[in-house]
Amino acid sequence: MFSFLEGPPTVNGYMHVGHVRGRVYKDIVLRYKLMRGYDVWRRAGWDCQGLPTELEVEKKLNITSKKDLERIGLERFVEEANKVIDHYISHWRSASERLGLWLDYENAYETRRNEYMEHVWALLKHAYEQGDLVESLRVVPTCPHCETPLSQHELAQGYEEVKDPSIYVKFPLTESGKFIVIWTTTPWTIPGNEAVAIDPEKKYVELVSGGERWIIAEQTLTRFVSEVGLTNYTVEANFIGKELIGEIYNHPLADEVPHHKGHIHRIIAGRTITMDEGTGCVHIAPAHGPEDFTLGQENGLPIFCPVTPTGFFHADGGRYAGKSVEEVSKLVVEDLSSKGLLVKSGEIVHNYPLCWRCGTKLLYLASVQWFLRVGRIKRAMIEGNNQVKWWPDWAGKNRFGEWLENAEDWCISRTKIWGTPLPVWRCESCDERLVIGSRHELDAAEVKPDNPDLHRPWIDRYIFRCRRCGGRMVRLPFVLDTWLDSGVAHIASVDSLHQPHLFQKLFPYDFITEAIDQTRGWFYTLLFTSTILFGKPPYKTVLNQGHVLDEFGKKMSKSRGNVIWAHDAFEKYCADPLRLYLVYKAEPWSTINFVPAEVAQVREQLNILWNIFSFAETYFGIDGFRPEEHNPRDYRDFLRPEDMWILTRTNKVVGEVSEHLEEMEINNACRKILNFIVEDLSRTYVRAIRRRAWSETLTREKLAAYTCLHYALRKALLLLAPFAPYISEALYERVRRQGDPESIHLADWPNVDDDLVWEKVESYMEIVKDFLTAILAARQKGGRKLRSPVSRIIISPKTAEIKEAVQFFSSYLASSSNCRSLEILDVGANPPELVRELELNLRVLGPKLGGKLRMLMDLLREGKKEELLGRVYVEGGAEVELSDGSKINLTREDLLEKTKLPEVLVKSECRYGEVYVDITLAEDLEAVAAANEVIRRIQLMRKEANLNVLDKIECVITAEPSFSRKILQQIEYVEEETRSSLKIAADIGTGGEGYFLRGWKINGVDVLIGIKRL
Repeated sequence: MFSFLEGPPTVNGYMHVGHVRGRVYKDIVLRYKLMRGYDVWRRAGWDCQGLPTELEVEKKLNITSKKDLERIGLERFVEEANKVIDHYISHWRSASERLGLWLDYENAYETRRNEYMEHVWALLKHAYEQGDLVESLRVVPTCPHCETPLSQHELAQGYEEVKDPSIYVKFPLTESGKFIVIWTTTPWTIPGNEAVAIDPEKKYVELVSGGERWIIAEQTLTRFVSEVGLTNYTVEANFIGKELIGEIYNHPLADEVPHHKGHIHRIIAGRTITMDEGTGCVHIAPAHGPEDFTLGQENGLPIFCPVTPTGFFHADGGRYAGKSVEEVSKLVVEDLSSKGLLVKSGEIVHNYPLCWRCGTKLLYLASVQWFLRVGRIKRAMIEGNNQVKWWPDWAGKNRFGEWLENAEDWCISRTKIWGTPLPVWRCESCDERLVIGSRHELDAAEVKPDNPDLHRPWIDRYIFRCRRCGGRMVRLPFVLDTWLDSGVAHIASVDSLHQPHLFQKLFPYDFITEAIDQTRGWFYTLLFTSTILFGKPPYKTVLNQGHVLDEFGKKMSKSRGNVIWAHDAFEKYCADPLRLYLVYKAEPWSTINFVPAEVAQVREQLNILWNIFSFAETYFGIDGFRPEEHNPRDYRDFLRPEDMWILTRTNKVVGEVSEHLEEMEINNACRKILNFIVEDLSRTYVRAIRRRAWSETLTREKLAAYTCLHYALRKALLLLAPFAPYISEALYERVRRQGDPESIHLADWPNVDDDLVWEKVESYMEIVKDFLTAILAARQKGGRKLRSPVSRIIISPKTAEIKEAVQFFSSYLASSSNCRSLEILDVGANPPELVRELELNLRVLGPKLGGKLRMLMDLLREGKKEELLGRVYVEGGAEVELSDGSKINLTREDLLEKTKLPEVLVKSECRYGEVYVDITLAEDLEAVAAANEVIRRIQLMRKEANLNVLDKIECVITAEPSFSRKILQQIEYVEEETRSSLKIAADIGTGGEGYFLRGWKINGVDVLIGIKRL
């Protein structure tokens, strides 16, 4: 059993490529585990409730106030919410299926369903009985737009850089006439000020400016005077902060906010007073900051909150009543300035929390809310997390571990409509509480609604009789944090209350994965709730996903207009190339830029795979090759080196891809597969066996090639299946053997066949490939394309192992480098023939070289031939360095045109040795080169004319006589390679009817080619 817990997408918008990337990771792992033989649990899920849906419904129904809501009614509101959710679920399911994400959609869990919400209630009742669910007055971050508080983990997801006021304010000390100076970026909180905190152990100074005495911390003095532009001042005294404790000051806005008249405001000792910003003297508003609140409680300060959850001041705000916090900030600055209490007003750019849902700046406000306490379970969460396997490791041990160390109580109550209701009833008479943990417990209610839906408004119609005083018990009008919904997915998604055996079979889940920011979201809430219930994590392994930015590295957003929607991407790129690109580019947890041109490159790689299959299918069909009747082991005596190599590479890649997937190195696994398809199969093996496939005779060597190709293709497809399910399935149908499963996704993951692995063969091929690169470099120096054959290549290996590798692959190396003769020298031997040829060539050039020729001949006669072998012939000629340091330059013109030398050798080096390529173009080789150029053009024309590769064609060529003679010399070769009947015509003229004609420029010659099906 392999159990996967789906992180339910929030169905309040449309899927984009960022979502696609994460969902592809899920699918790859699940398909891989299924092919590995596991019984995979893969239930889909949808996160249906919360603020975004509520806001969309409000907009849709044009609700702007409570009166609008009362007019429309909650029943209508919930009806519309369900319609919105149905719409988005339909989109997400269709997009997920189009992507190829294989989940159980028919039995998907939905957080809006009664049976799901019942599990949230069960958790809360258990927490209440354990003392973990509490009601408390706290300062919580609140979104004025959404009109509801947020939790700590929600707060952590919305920080951005914003511009705010930055003001320094003088608070007048009552008795001494001095001023204590504070700094704040939220002027609107000064109406809620109740104290000033200082560090009792730090030094403070009294500076004199303009006849006034200001008190600030000594450590902040230099920065303070610079920021406020203070130039004419003196420091008159310094003292320890505790000497100020208890001093009384006059509230600077007492006239504007009547609450402060008659209240005593004192200087108190702070806990952690920063000296990095401000003045070391901190304005304390207990209703507007968590630390301020705690300090206020410790010092018995009033918790005065004149601000409503909508961000407007209520009547207790005095002069500021009815105004928004933004308006009040400006008025406060004006009022302080008019009173002469404003030292400096400016602006600051800093990180500030915004609502992660709507982007509104959050306010810290004191209110009575419901919390899940973290104290009892914090240590268990930390210890449990240490047992979880995280990818990457630092995300779990550092990022998440540090978050757990600083975890705070979880504010779970929300003052909204569309959510799981808080299952707490309170007696109107004696304040007795009742926490409901199941739908069954609702049966005890004295009054019940007709509708069993647990949402508001129906849940609010359940009335209980108080067991203590007999009074009326009504539900508290809160819904719950939507993160609590998804946070109980480990129990609710499988209906653990009614299917405990299924839950026990799956829990804890083997695998979960979501975006890396879920360390402070879903990963956290799952761990929190599971630890409350079971004392341990609900998951064994966690894969973190990185984000997707646009091609310029910008965050995708609707406002920027740079979002790439999933359906648009499917239409443009198709699912498989998109899937491969998103996982190929970087490790799963890294952020990537989405570059459209790069997706096209991946699509081309899949086209290469398609072409390989077309090649195989074509020639398998010609020869009646039935894969199920053949096994590579049956052809051991007929395997060529390249066959042994592809079998080895195939099995090595199977092992490497498997290892990468086990360690969630999905990008490396994907790269291995694509590289194997493009480099090993297409560019190496198919090229190597093409001549065997073209052969008319069905030999054992040919069958060996077919068998090895099918073996490699089948295993490559199996490896590719989790990554690119569509093309894998389509191609599987074309090479499926009798007895194979009906779908590739029901097939077993490929095993490593150790008996088909030859370790040396793989290392030998790496050596040979290096020599091929050197040969191509030499050809390029000498101006000879690979299509042009060369008469001879000499290889000088450095070691015995290298010589052994070259000899083993000599036939492959000769055919791949298109040479007639491949000579392999002994290790360390100078090429003797090269010296003799050099001597002959120098004699021919004798009349032109004069005295230097004689010096060269002397060196040769003295046996110092090695001194002439440093630089033989290179592009444009050669430079020969003599023992006396002088040099002779032999130009290409000298070598080829004037002297008519029998051959010219171009030297190239590689890490394994040296190669010498004879680039002399003999007449017969020129004919072959011309024929190869013509063959390439005919094959291109065959494709353009939509002719099948098996179609016999008639071909006619018109060119200048010298070129035509070359083709006539190689006419049988051209006919065999192109499956054609070829004739050379002086002029196609009127005989060209029915031909597909095209003109070409080949080596500077105008050539007209016509083809037609016979």
